[in-house]
Amino acid sequence: MEYERLYAILHGQRLDEPLSWIYLAALVAVAIAGWKFGGVLFDARQRPEDEQ
Repeated sequence: MEYERLYAILHGQRLDEPLSWIYLAALVAVAIAGWKFGGVLFDARQRPEDEQ
């Protein structure tokens, strides 16, 4: 990954380039997937032992 591009995106620069929007969309997708996967793991861990 291009760290200079990521740094520029985080500071509101280079948002007129299509590749910047792909990076942002990928970041959002990874964040949502991690949130959902974490929720599934948390729910599985909270179940009583006799239900598993």
